[in-house]
Order: sequence, then C-alpha cells, then structure tokens
Amino acid sequence: MTQFVFLPEMGCSGDMVLSALADLGAEAEIRDSLKLSLGADVSFKETSKNGVRAKMLQLSSDEKCSPLKIMELIRSAADILEFDEPQMRFAWDTFETIIEAEKSVHGIGEVHLHEVGRMDTVVDIVGATVGLTSLGAFDADIISSPIAVGKQPAPATIRILKSRKFDFYQRDIAHELCTPTGASIIVNLAHRVEKPKHTGRYREGCGGGSMDFHLPNVLRVRII
Repeated sequence: MTQFVFLPEMGCSGDMVLSALADLGAEAEIRDSLKLSLGADVSFKETSKNGVRAKMLQLSSDEKCSPLKIMELIRSAADILEFDEPQMRFAWDTFETIIEAEKSVHGIGEVHLHEVGRMDTVVDIVGATVGLTSLGAFDADIISSPIAVGKQPAPATIRILKSRKFDFYQRDIAHELCTPTGASIIVNLAHRVEKPKHTGRYREGCGGGSMDFHLPNVLRVRII
C-alpha cells in the first residue's frame, strides 16, 4: 500500500500543506479546482528556504468571512467539485475541528475570527482535499511525525493537538509554527503518529512557510 508521510518538523499551516501537495504534482488540479469552485486565484512560486527548494502558495486576496459563510463556501465547493464521502468527511471534519477549538478557547458563541474568519481557510481546506485526492492519499496509509510548535503557539492549535492526543514538541523559535488550520488538517488526516523508519526511495514535496528562520521553514510530505 502507498504511504504518505508528513514531516512537520517546522510546524504546519494550510498553505504549507497545499504547497507541498503542489510540489508533489497536484499543482494544476489544486489551482483549477479552486478557481472553478471558489473563484480564487492561486499560484505557486518556486522558492528556497535555507537552501531547501520548496513551493509557496500565492493567494491574490484574503477577504474576511464569517464562520457561517465559510460553511456555505465549503458546501458549495463540495457540490461543484462533486466530492465523494471521504472527501466531504475530511473537509467538514477539518473545519469543525477548528471551530470547536476556537469555541473552547474563546467561549461558546464567541468564535474568534483570526483563524476561521478568512477566505484562506476555505482555500486551504478545499485545496487540501483536492490535492490529497489527486495524489491518491485517501486510499493510502498516512502517518505523521510529531508536530513542532514555536514559542508562541495559538491556544486553539494546542487545544486541537491535545484533544486528539497528537504528539507535539516546542522548538526554540519565537513565532507560531503550527496554525490551527495546519493542525486540524493533519489530525484529521494521519492514521497515526510515529517517526519515519523508511530509508529507501520516495517522492518528496516541500511546502515553504511565509517566515524565514535559521532552519529551513518547510513542511515535507513524502510518498513511499
């Protein structure tokens, strides 16, 4: 069976996931599907993060959206793209995980809009679903190594990881490395958390983060 291995050694965000999947070969599918279903213009640029080649997501706009609007956009995109049951379950569970974490942190009925109130949340969730489908991930074994967080993690991110008993550790970097969206994507995708043991051949995609650090700020995704 094909295996997908996520290596969030510098954390994870939704745009890093999309960029890694694009780097693995799903770029055209992600770009065209987001344009068709959401009218979103996205592209991926080649970059280098401390000597590591990667792709980075470019989004032309990031308008604010209410959680209700995001729900409607996800449903609409799923209809247009004809998501099947596994695709719809992943997209919906990812969104609900973020919402429940934000509610828990900020109070019921008072959902904080920093993470769930932007168009890029919809782009990340729908784009990840499309990219994963294009690469055959929903029919594969998916694992993740423990997730790195920085010294300033969002409370919702920690809530998501702890509620799923997902292993994480802190890096000595004074920034948010793992976002709630990135955490939610991985906890709803990975079948288990373990350190990779495979040393043979594999394909690897690298998604670059927006910040530059003394270490390569990339999410690596391998297909074995």
